[in-house]
Formats: sequence, C-alpha cells, structure tokens
Amino acid sequence: MRDADDMTGPDRNAQAAPARLRSVVRAMIWATVPVLLLVQLLASAGVEASSFWSQIRQLDAHIARVAESRAELIAEPLWKMRYDQVTNVLNEIMHDETIAAAAVYDDTGVAIARVVARPSGQAVAEVSRPINYSNGNMAVQAGRIAIAYSYATVYADTGSRLMRLLIVGLLATLATVVAMRISANIFIGKPLAAIMSAIQRSKRDGRAYPADIRSSNEFGQLAHAFNAMQHTTTGALDRLGHMASHDPLTGLPNRRSLSERLVTLSSDAGSPDSLIAFCFIDLDDFKGINDTFGHDAGDKFLVHISGRLREAVEPQDWVARLGGDEFVVIRPEVGNEATAQAFARQLLDAISEPIRLHDKQVVPRASIGLAVRRAGDSELSYLPALADIALYHAKTKAPGTVAVLNEALQRDYRRRRELELAIPAGFAEGQFEVWYQSQVDLESQGVVGLEALIRWRHPEYGVIGPGEFLSLIERSGNNARLTRYVLTDACRALQHLAAAGRPDIRIAINLPPSELADHSLAAELRETCLRFGVAASSLELEITEGSLINNIASASETLHRLRRLGATIALDDFGTGYSSLAHLRRFPLDKVKIDKAFISEIPDSAEDKAIVGVIASLAGTLGLTLVAEGIERAEQAQAMREMGVRFGQGFLYQRPQPLAAVLHWLEGQAGEGRIRVDSLSLAPEFAA
Repeated sequence: MRDADDMTGPDRNAQAAPARLRSVVRAMIWATVPVLLLVQLLASAGVEASSFWSQIRQLDAHIARVAESRAELIAEPLWKMRYDQVTNVLNEIMHDETIAAAAVYDDTGVAIARVVARPSGQAVAEVSRPINYSNGNMAVQAGRIAIAYSYATVYADTGSRLMRLLIVGLLATLATVVAMRISANIFIGKPLAAIMSAIQRSKRDGRAYPADIRSSNEFGQLAHAFNAMQHTTTGALDRLGHMASHDPLTGLPNRRSLSERLVTLSSDAGSPDSLIAFCFIDLDDFKGINDTFGHDAGDKFLVHISGRLREAVEPQDWVARLGGDEFVVIRPEVGNEATAQAFARQLLDAISEPIRLHDKQVVPRASIGLAVRRAGDSELSYLPALADIALYHAKTKAPGTVAVLNEALQRDYRRRRELELAIPAGFAEGQFEVWYQSQVDLESQGVVGLEALIRWRHPEYGVIGPGEFLSLIERSGNNARLTRYVLTDACRALQHLAAAGRPDIRIAINLPPSELADHSLAAELRETCLRFGVAASSLELEITEGSLINNIASASETLHRLRRLGATIALDDFGTGYSSLAHLRRFPLDKVKIDKAFISEIPDSAEDKAIVGVIASLAGTLGLTLVAEGIERAEQAQAMREMGVRFGQGFLYQRPQPLAAVLHWLEGQAGEGRIRVDSLSLAPEFAA
C-alpha cells in the first residue's frame, strides 16, 4: 500500500477536487450566514431599541405625573408646617421600585422632608415640580418637590430580552447553516464534482470525458454545454497556446517564447563552444511614424519590418517581436564575432529598404545591440539584458548602427547601474558637493556672482561631473531633493560671503524642468532664505528654454512667485532650445546666458559673431542682461565686450571649485583689486 507522499500527480489532483468543491460550499455559507445573522440581529436590535426608548419616555412621564399629584397633596400641609404629613406622603410613593429618593423644600429652599428608598448603583434622573398653595384670594408657591428615579429596571428588562433574541437568532442561524450545507452539497457540490472530475481526466491524457449529470437545472445545462465543448477542446487549446506565445500583429514569437527559446538554446547547440549571436533591434523614431501617419499605418510599418526580417534570415535563425518597436533575431551558430557583426549589418540593410505609407516613401532606420556568447556560457539566459546594454550604447552614441557588447560597455553599464543605486546613499552620506564658478563684469573684471555647480565625490569613483549622474538622478525621481540640496548649500555660501565682506556677490543655481511645475518651490525658497538669514534677491535661478516651452502655464506661475520674492530669473543655454527672445517676453526674465557653443569659435567665426550680435540687440531691446558662458581666451572676452555683452564666465577667469577654495581665491583677488586672467584653479584636479 502506497503512502500519501508516493501518490502521482493525477491522483493528487483527483483527491484535491473534492476539497475545492467543499471550499465552494463553505465560501457560499460564509458569505451568506453572517449576512443573515447580521440582518436578524439588526432587526431585533431595532425593535428592542424602539421599545427601550418608549419605556424610557413612559417612565419619565409617569414620574412627572407622580411629582405633580404629590405636589397637590402636600401643598396645604407644607404651608401649615405639618411636616409629618409631608413625610408620610413621600413615604407612600417610595413603593415604586423606580424611585430612588424624594425630597420637599420650602419656599426658602430648605429641605423639609427627604426620603431615600434604596441606594442606586446607576445614574439617576430627577424631576422637580413647584408646590403651589391657594386659599381664597391667596395663591403662593409654598416650595417644591424633587423625585430622583432610576432606569435600572428598564435596562435589565431590555438586556434580558436582547439575550433571548440572540440565543434564538443563533439557533435559527445554525439551523439555516445545516440546511444550506445539505442543499448546497446536493444541488451544487455533486454537479461541480462531476464536472471537475471530467476536467481532471481530460487534463491527464488529453481526451474528452463527458460530465455525467442528468438533472435539467442550470448545472445540467452547463454539463451539456461542457460536453459539447469537449469536442473542440484540442484545437482551441492549440490556438490559445499559439496566441499566448506569438505576437498577434506580426505573427512572430513574443517575449514569452523568447524565455523558452533561451532555455533550449544551449541544449540544441551542436557544441558548448559554438557561438550564438543575439541581435536586439530597436526601430529609430517609430513614434514619429505613428504621430505622422497614424497608428494603423504604424502597425502596417511593423508588419513590413517583420516580413523583411523573416526574409533576411536562414531557416535555423529565430525572429521575435518583444513589443512596441523592439525585435530580436537569434542566429544559433556563427563562426566568430566578425561574422555576427556582418549578419547584424545585413539585418540593418534589410530593414532600411524604403516603405510606402499613405503614398509617402519612408526609409526605416534601426539600431542593433549585438551580444555573442558560447552555447555553454552561464550568461546565456542574460542575453537580452546584455544585448540591451549594447543597444543603449548604439542609440545614445550613434543611432542607426550596430553596437557590439564588449567589456568596456559592460563596465560602463555596471558603473551607471552602481551610480544609480548609490544615489540614496550619496544624499544620506553627503557625497554630493556644491562647487562654485565666478561670473565677472567683462569691463571691470570684478566678480559679481557665482554659479553653483553640483559634483559627486563617490567613495569608489572619485569626483564625478554632473553630465554623468544628473540624468540618473532625474530618472530616480530625486530632482527636487537635489534642488533643495543645492539651494541650502547656496544659502550657506551666501552667509560665508557676507562674513568675508562680499555681500554684493549673488549665487546662481540651476532649476531642472520638473521644478517649474512645483508650486511649493517659492515657499521652500523663502523658508530656506529665512533660516540662513539671507535675502532671496541674492539668488539667481537659471532655467532652460525647453523647460519653459514644455511647461508654459505652470512655469510662468512658478517664475512669477519666485520673482515676487526678489530672486533673479536667468535663461540658461540660450540658442539651443526652441524659442526666441520675443516669444519669451511673457516670462519674468532678467538675464539671458548665451550658450558656450556660440562663444567657442569667436572671434574666428563670423557666423557666431552675427548670432551673438543679434541676441545682444534683442536683449537690449527687451531690457535683459546678457551673460556669455564658456569664455576661455582673452580675445573671446574682448569680442563679447565689443558686442555689448556685459558679463561672462569661463575657465579664463576661474574654474569650478569648492567654496573654501573660492573664498580663498576671492580674498586674493580683493588684494589685487581685479581679476587676473591667468589665475589658476586652487584645486585643478576638480576642474572638470
């Protein structure tokens, strides 16, 4: 005889079916019985509550009548000071069990008679009535009578009735449960058991087994429909399996099939040392196709691409669509990495053949990330992630090309991931540092401001520039945290500048686009300035053109709030965005910073000089101050002065440095009375 642990899978399933059926019955009972019991209890409680308050009102009225009747009886004895008769009248009413005490007071408020029937453990209510005496033409208030009474009897009666109702309700519910259990097993449990048995047997060997139910009720009709469906089950399951593992638009295998394919790749390979080429394909600007021609045309475009990939591969190759504009092509055997690259370029050529959409000729473009691994490699299951690393490089560095995964790309990817994961620790441990670069008056060469620039002093990678980690901070949702971090450090720096005798120097900080949609920024800036005792007018907030144009309504409101606090608003990197100075008149701008791309070739580039001249002319018309970024040579500074640009910054004057180095540098410049154009950074290793 076998133990329970030795049972086969089908036997276990067959025994598990009755348990599941019983759970259906139990679920039905647990869903119904509490409701039934609750309804009974609520109905009973409602009736008893109504009866309880009715008895309370009756008792109040009864005591009031007693007080009024006794007031009439004791009026004359009280007036004539026959206090023994008054006491006798009070004693008569003490036979009432609800009355706890009674007292009579004369017209001066002195208690004439007081009778206490019994101590009451509960709170008592009290009724007081005046005692009026009249004799002929005389009518006076001789005193008053007070009766204290308790609701204890009413409470006891109500509690007793509620207990009886609860017991009766529980018994009725128990009887209902038993009846429901029996009827549910007969009318629900047995039919479901028959259907489940047929299903389990069909799963066991794939054949059709009818459910033996002869009743004519709904379960009988269900069994008839189930038996009819059994004849088409096999074909339907095959179709469902295909749908689950294939893309409905192109008919290619999908992401689920890719996982299964990777499991079998190594076992299907002729040798563990044979090379497998994994091509991760992403179409460039597919969103533009959808936006221009519509989603129906976009679907047609994807079908064309899938057909071309099918035609470009050999029978042993495998093509899949992962979703959206992402495709995968796997060649299970390649001679070497060069052969794999040639194969990937062949796929790019096939994709790049023109396609007609709405009578327009469209030339598709794609980027491919290629990963080559041996069939016996332990990383084979990570091929999609590895190829995705190469694809990321291809799209960011040279779209429309093939990027092959190598150690350098993997190191870059690991570094990027490590930095992204280390961002919370960077904030918690104070690894982010704010450095400062001077802004100078191009005529006097005096320092008029500092720009706050973020650096990351990573414990493993050393000092990292913002170009490497700002996008990671944005993706991690820490933009606001970084802005507050820089704002706090800038206010602290303003304190140090004031202590060093330079309260005239302003500090500029950069605002990311997301901050322009945060209407709480102005309040936080005001609170931070108050905390450090600095004026908001000492701060300059730099924004980019793109952040303005993409958030016109919210950006305008936020900037006006900041401007009302006294902060200066500067437009950074002007000339690289989407707008013009005339378009930006609606925003409260004070200053425009010309992007260094227009400065680097001056004075040699007549084109750049013309652009800067036009910007300077428009800025003068609109009353905006100009700042030239990236000044590195004296002739650039001279050209800016000649074109009317008043302020500048760049390595010619000072490289970004920590605050302590900047303060030391400023102290030296104050001694000389002007900026030296040949001044070197006090911390050259941090000048990136």
